[in-house]
Formats: sequence, structure tokens, C-alpha cells
Amino acid sequence: MQKISLFDTFKLTNQLTGKAKRQRRIIKIIGTTKIPEQRTKVEISKKISIENKQSWKNMYSGVYDDIEKILLPQKIIEEEGRIPIKRGPRLLQNKGTGYYKLTKTGTLFLFCMEDNKAEIDFTEFTQQHDLGEELNLLYQISPALCFLLLEKYVSTCCMKGEDIAPITLENIGKITKFTLNCSIDFIKSMLSHNKENQRKILKILSHIDRQTLKSVTY
Repeated sequence: MQKISLFDTFKLTNQLTGKAKRQRRIIKIIGTTKIPEQRTKVEISKKISIENKQSWKNMYSGVYDDIEKILLPQKIIEEEGRIPIKRGPRLLQNKGTGYYKLTKTGTLFLFCMEDNKAEIDFTEFTQQHDLGEELNLLYQISPALCFLLLEKYVSTCCMKGEDIAPITLENIGKITKFTLNCSIDFIKSMLSHNKENQRKILKILSHIDRQTLKSVTY
């Protein structure tokens, strides 16, 4: 089974690879498009090809391989139904073409894409109900921190070829320990300073954040 490439980057530039970008687009299209006819391989290929300014027929083979060899076998997406087709052999017309939806795992991947604001209920991804409720609360209080922890967790699981669901306290803690320790240390330090110092720290962090956004290319 081929490895999913959602978080693969070029070593020199740290930018996402073409395959990673394509798989992200496939998951986003399937996860955010309501009309079934627009969630088939052909229509997905057409949408991505318009963005890339190339023929959808050239894009189709990559989309086909991503869906058939990676996303379906790894249960990131599943076939939701089939749509009749009007052209081609009668057998193929009757069989129709499949359209897809995200599984729970796919929804978690969608959440971990930076420019996406997917709605998610973490109690559906944990066997420990309290953990799910606590992650939901963290997401309400600090979406950015919640995203940072989950993105680190999911990307690490992908690189190691490990299942990302169900999320357990032990697994997410083991993977995100350093990130979480830094965040907790920062919060404690901020609370120990007066409001003027807090304002100055937030100001410089906001400036760094704006500069980072300008330098990132996907």
C-alpha cells in the first residue's frame, strides 16, 4: 500500500510536493463539495486542472492513482454512490461512475489543512469521551493551538505509517509533547507579566506571524 503524501515537502525549500498538493485538493473537494456529480474522478480532475491551468486529461491519471491506490485503501475516502453515465459501452453506462465522501479519518485530515476551517467533533475520534470533550474545548478557546497539536500528531502518524484514529491521550501526548510544553511554558510566562509587557509580546508575535505568512508558498 502506498504512503499518503499530504505532508511531503521538498528538502531544500520545505514546500509541499506536487503530489501532496494534489492529494490535499482531492480531499478538500470531496470534503467541501455538496453536489455528488462534482465528486467523481473526472470532475475532481477538472477542478484541479483549472487551478493548475492544464488539461484535465493530463491530471486524471494522478487523481485516479491517488484515489484508487492511496485514499480508498487507507480508508480516507469511501464511495458514497454511483452516477449513471450516458456515453460508452452499455455495461459501463449501467455500472455508472463512483462519487466519494470523506471517512472520519478523512475529516481529520481535512481539519489539518491550514487554509481550511472544517467543523469537527473530537468525541467522534476518541475512545476516551473526556479527551474528545477537552479537545473540543481547546478548539473553542484556541483554534490555532488545537490545529498545531493535531497537525503535528497527524503528520507524524502519516510519516510513520500509523493509524491516526482513534486519538488517545498517550499517543497524542507522546508526539506533541515538545510543542505542548512550549505552549504551556509560554502561557505561564505571559500570565506572570503585567499587561503592558503582555501587549508588547503580543505585538511582536503578531508582526512575526505576518512576516511568516508573507514568506510561505504552497
